[in-house]
Amino acid sequence: MLTTRYKHVLNRCLEPVALRIVRTGISPSTITLAGPLLGSLVCLWFVRTGAVLPFCLAIAAVGCLDGLDGAVARVSGRVTRFGAYLDAVCDRYVEAMVVLAAAVVSGYWVLSLIVLAGALLVSYAKARAAMEVAVANTEWPDLMERAERSVMFLVGLAAGALVPWYPLGHDLFWWTLVLLALLIHLTVAQRVLRARRLIRERSPSP
Repeated sequence: MLTTRYKHVLNRCLEPVALRIVRTGISPSTITLAGPLLGSLVCLWFVRTGAVLPFCLAIAAVGCLDGLDGAVARVSGRVTRFGAYLDAVCDRYVEAMVVLAAAVVSGYWVLSLIVLAGALLVSYAKARAAMEVAVANTEWPDLMERAERSVMFLVGLAAGALVPWYPLGHDLFWWTLVLLALLIHLTVAQRVLRARRLIRERSPSP
């Protein structure tokens, strides 16, 4: 929802940085591929150290690359369909690595896998609908898109480490995962229902 509605604002903010990067000759795909590479290094370091706050800050910084590659592509006139495809694939890798790294450190494997499955299904629900009928990204301003999931996940992870509060015997990160699991799978249902409507409206009559 945040990404869909405020993407144009983010693009304007990134343009000055993108122009400087273009002058260096770095390609948009290089920036895209840097995301999972840096993300994997940060996740491995987190698994080894268990340092929550530095991990959250580092992953937030890696997340900034997600918008930067597109900005570089636009200002350099190198926007391609494959670039958008590669960006989406790399985003899924980074999100999966972050959730699994947190599962290793926290031990909350079941909840983490439920969250991860839902996150992947949110993306798949739209991609699969686009295989049936033409859909635009602006038609999918759903509840828990990747930006919302990432912010909520990192805030909850940090809160679990900083706030010594254990409602019903569970820390705040555990409760964050529970809430995320519910909201993400509600988003999957939301997308399935929208896909059902769009496919019915846009499919050619028999």
